[in-house]
Amino acid sequence: MSIAKLDIFIKFSKEEIQLGQLVLDGSSVLFKYADDYLKTGYNISPFKLKFDASIQENPRVPFGGLFGVFSDSLPDAWGQLLLRRYLNSKGLILENINSLDQLSYVGANGLGALIYRPSNNRGEKNVEVDLDNLYSNISEVLKGESSKIIDQLFEYGGSPGGARPKIYASYNKAADTLIYDNSIFTGGYENWILKFAATVDSNEIANIEMAYYYMALDAGLKMSTCKLFHGKSGKTYFGTKRFDRIGTNRLHMISVAGLLHDNYQQSQIDYGTIMQQGSELVGSAQVHEQILRQASFNIFAHNRDDHSKNFAFLMDEKGVWSFAPSYDLTFSSSSQGQHSTTCSGNGIDPGTKELLELASHFSIKKGKDIIAQVKDVVSNWKLYADKAEVSFRGQKSIDKVLQSLVVK
Repeated sequence: MSIAKLDIFIKFSKEEIQLGQLVLDGSSVLFKYADDYLKTGYNISPFKLKFDASIQENPRVPFGGLFGVFSDSLPDAWGQLLLRRYLNSKGLILENINSLDQLSYVGANGLGALIYRPSNNRGEKNVEVDLDNLYSNISEVLKGESSKIIDQLFEYGGSPGGARPKIYASYNKAADTLIYDNSIFTGGYENWILKFAATVDSNEIANIEMAYYYMALDAGLKMSTCKLFHGKSGKTYFGTKRFDRIGTNRLHMISVAGLLHDNYQQSQIDYGTIMQQGSELVGSAQVHEQILRQASFNIFAHNRDDHSKNFAFLMDEKGVWSFAPSYDLTFSSSSQGQHSTTCSGNGIDPGTKELLELASHFSIKKGKDIIAQVKDVVSNWKLYADKAEVSFRGQKSIDKVLQSLVVK
């Protein structure tokens, strides 16, 4: 398989609009907006794409020649693992297929509103989810014992990004049922993402992330609805409703990494940069408060995996941009043991001092109050941990770290 041209569509509601085309020219990837789409006036990546009829090319660094907005659609660690195993089962090697090939596998199943064709038809199965069975199968994949279930897992879980195993599913709250299909919008079903523990994760990782969800809400962060799902064995799984889907409609989504062409694995981004560029994109200084609150929470709650793919912006069908709800909030450390995103230049041990500097620089009048509110909420971690049924041992180890951070 070697695709030289890939059509890109954007779908906000029922109608798909051709956005443009990607063309592989030797080692270069070229992009051109469709003439009809230019009439909308809505640039999907305002800082890196020229909004005209020119043929555009991006350097190979940091996204292998893709513009960041399209690189966002590629699967991350978990999806890459599934794609590699899937290709191997077909006698193919991941390194031998190009980025357009990979996008074609994403097809219509990626995040946001972008659709890539040609894409593989993964079927339309309505099969009830057995969480314990799926977790067992995922464990087999992580151990390399995947030959019997790889096609099924690729179909169900190949698209979501991130390092932890994830699947898309439709959830009916009233009936409390899950279905392996993210295209069902009738009968009370909504689009959700479910996460599963990786081999290095705590057995309580789902409960801890749920506690962080409760804590973040009280800290004033905007988040999509989350809940714990339970398997028959009693295992817990963290789920979140997709904020890029509203019934049958979609929102265009771009991460800060994709927006600013930042290599999130070696990020050079500061919260101040996100504030500056975010307010320019959204057209309102209100985003300064949102990002300050997010930065405060990440710092005091020890969410150090705060890289540039863990912040995003959304665009609706009228071209209106907004800061996306917070996601992937949990107790975490980056590979370097410090924050992936710096705060006023400090990524090692930022605290109140750096956050106040940030608030002062952007003239955030409620800065002190926002920081104080977040600190107060995080200091009461045990309340949220109890609500999410985190064990006493798990609560204690995290509480010790958080109490040392909220005094900074």
